[in-house]
Amino acid sequence: MKFLSFAHESAAAFGRALLFVLVAALSTALAAASGFAADNAVSGRRAALVIGNSAYESLPKLPNAVNDAERISAVLSDANFEVTVGENLDKVGLEKTVREFLQTLNDGDVALFYYTGHAVQVADQNFIIPVNASLSSSYDLEVETYNVNNLLEYMRAASGMQILVLDACRDNPFRNQYYYLGDKKIDVAGTKGLASLTPKQGSLIVYSTAPGQVAYDGGGDISPFAGAFADKVLSPNKEVREVLTMVRSAVIDSTGGRQVPWDVSSLTSQFYFVSEQEILVLGESVTEVRAPASATRVDLNIQSPIASSGMKLTASFDKAPASGILLLDDQVIRPGTPIDANRIGDIVYAADAGQKPVELIPYTINSDSGQTAKGAVAIVFDPSIADEPDTSVVVASNDQSVGITKTVVPVKLTLNSDVGTGFTPVPTLELGAGRPTGWMRVDARDASAQVAVGQDMLVLGDLVRAEDIPKIKVRPAIHKTDGEAQIVLNPVVTAPEAKPVVIAIDAEVNACDRLAAEPLDIQAVTEGVWPNSIKIDEALAACSKAAADFPDIPRFKYEYGRVLYAKGDFDAALKMVRAALDGGHVRAGQFLGRLYQLGAAVELDPKKAIPLFEAAARKGDPYGQYSLGKALLEGNGIKKDVKRGIGLMNKAVDSGHTYALNQLGAEYLYGGKVPKDVERAYVMFQKSAERGDVWGEVNLGLMYRDGVFVEQDTAKAYQLFDEANTKLHPYAATLMALMDRKAGKTDQAALLKLFRESAARGDGWGAFYAAEIVSAEPSLAADPEEAVRLYGMAVARKAGKASENARERLAAMPKAQLVTDVQNALIRLGASGVEADGKLGPRVRAAAAEILGRKAPSDPVDLYVEIVRHEWIESTPRLDML
Repeated sequence: MKFLSFAHESAAAFGRALLFVLVAALSTALAAASGFAADNAVSGRRAALVIGNSAYESLPKLPNAVNDAERISAVLSDANFEVTVGENLDKVGLEKTVREFLQTLNDGDVALFYYTGHAVQVADQNFIIPVNASLSSSYDLEVETYNVNNLLEYMRAASGMQILVLDACRDNPFRNQYYYLGDKKIDVAGTKGLASLTPKQGSLIVYSTAPGQVAYDGGGDISPFAGAFADKVLSPNKEVREVLTMVRSAVIDSTGGRQVPWDVSSLTSQFYFVSEQEILVLGESVTEVRAPASATRVDLNIQSPIASSGMKLTASFDKAPASGILLLDDQVIRPGTPIDANRIGDIVYAADAGQKPVELIPYTINSDSGQTAKGAVAIVFDPSIADEPDTSVVVASNDQSVGITKTVVPVKLTLNSDVGTGFTPVPTLELGAGRPTGWMRVDARDASAQVAVGQDMLVLGDLVRAEDIPKIKVRPAIHKTDGEAQIVLNPVVTAPEAKPVVIAIDAEVNACDRLAAEPLDIQAVTEGVWPNSIKIDEALAACSKAAADFPDIPRFKYEYGRVLYAKGDFDAALKMVRAALDGGHVRAGQFLGRLYQLGAAVELDPKKAIPLFEAAARKGDPYGQYSLGKALLEGNGIKKDVKRGIGLMNKAVDSGHTYALNQLGAEYLYGGKVPKDVERAYVMFQKSAERGDVWGEVNLGLMYRDGVFVEQDTAKAYQLFDEANTKLHPYAATLMALMDRKAGKTDQAALLKLFRESAARGDGWGAFYAAEIVSAEPSLAADPEEAVRLYGMAVARKAGKASENARERLAAMPKAQLVTDVQNALIRLGASGVEADGKLGPRVRAAAAEILGRKAPSDPVDLYVEIVRHEWIESTPRLDML
């Protein structure tokens, strides 16, 4: 008995000593294995756009394309991509979906685009074909399709690595021999497949078949390429080019060599769709087993190792027992013999007869990727335990009983987050008995949320230490806020205090985004509102708070600036817009550039606008492309470059900017800078009007009014002008008034009302015509100065002949009267110390300089025009309409 007791105590002491050593070493190893940083940066963020077009209206249908897209989007979600999905998209839907994708790239490291559907090559460029495209006219290519080359440029501007996968070109959908593209008419006869693009540094371009060849839709529910890609892409720890080799081989096999996938790479670093963790630890470093002294078979119940998903583990014992043998399914396990580590809990110790020593048997766990973990099992034969043959009591070294099961209530954490604000930390866990312990595994992750610990992104199956849960942060998807998303962490080892952790993500769009985001902004998170639709008081409160709560999110500063500008607080607005620009918000630069072009709230200096437009255009901002293109066409602040200007307009059209569509139409209609092509202009105006765009409606109305290319229809023209006027088009009301006048209507008050509407929106001709009516019939004037003010507006808006005539009217006025009007305008604008005495002295000039923010013109006419321009800007007109 003394010997047994001594042996028991010695074994226990020895086990505790060994446990201390092993745990110390293990803690160091785990710290290295975990490696989770605590700062807010997250590397490896991924965004993908997947589009599948099957239901073509005029072209051959592709039954499998949508199925392909659904399968690919699922596997990319499993590979931790935030996936934007589009199915059966028309042109407008395609533009919107691409824009939503670009919005997710603002903080992405890897951008991937997968397209399955019809696509074509023209002049070494590839075009995606929406489901409503007909390609029935030679003019349809540039207004009905989307240029893949442009999308790749935008991806490069917003990410460090780009992967472009084109599973298209199943047949030739052309319905004409020639198509217009820019300034060229391209012969497409005999063209098939897609053109091979030359990738720039950091890009990988993948084709489902060789350039110029046709891919197969397949006889099943999914195309051969999509099926192979989906099957191979989640292969763990395979570099992307190795994955593509596997895909190529599978497609060649499935198509009998008729289809050979192709890829072109300029990647400068490796990329893995799935990089599995390589963590291997033991839940118990020493398992202590106590058995009756008479026991002949002892179940060791060694706890299975804790390892990252996908690891293949083997176990082996370092030495044989001193007395007895180890069995697995009645097979003797000898030292060094590898067994499946998942079976280590089934090992049985068969004891020799007679008195038994304390057994301490070390074992080793090895992974197929080279990790190693050391453990030991201590078997103590204790005479104080009653004889019960073939039974044993297991006490784990961490005092946890193995195999105990009971219903546990998970720890639920609710994370409230505004979309588009990056990764949000989970709420702090309460300390106490309910606090999770040990290792947790990510067993569920909603596809609409990305999860990270420190700097590292996590995928399904990854391990997290319970003590690292406070480092977890979640990034909700920008465009998936319907319903609650969840992340579930389950304990790896079942123990009494082990509790699952459920992180519920309640994500919503910030009120500032809802109330003040701008349309077509690729760095916004919503579709946006037009300036005249901003609810100023509500938006001021929301955006002031958002800008303060999220000082590192520049879009909130820009949206706050938009609201301040709409309110008329220009100084504060400019401060916010410039802060947003400094933070990298490119639409803020485009906005500021337009102010420089118009001399609104800043000095008139078109040259300062150009670098701001350039930066926005490079990022893929359609407003920036349009503004830069127009400046190049007009030579406004930059040397005229018609070819580049037209190219930028086409890019803006690609992205859905209808003003660019109308600008191109006008160029082809009048032929001043490009060859005249009235039919091409008509197609562009018609496409714009079909979208309800005010410029398309007006331009198409002009063609019907004058019978250009179409049969003259004045009633239809007036209807189009009226529709545009209700949407605040700058000069639609002027056109309506001129048609009324030509039709013999003589009600001057009714005509004046229409001219005034256009004048208030910045139309110089409307201002001139309104001034002429008021001058002829002073009783119709809103105030004694209205006619003069309208003439000043006509000059300020640079409306050609209207401005020349208006300047003549102002110059013919008595100087004292004009100066008095200047003084009255300054008084309306809040100038102090100014009297309406008709004398243009130093005090008046100083007040004008203070109001204008620059030296006042010396000529009374020029001075008055500048004051009128400033007063009009103070009225906060819709500058985006001009």
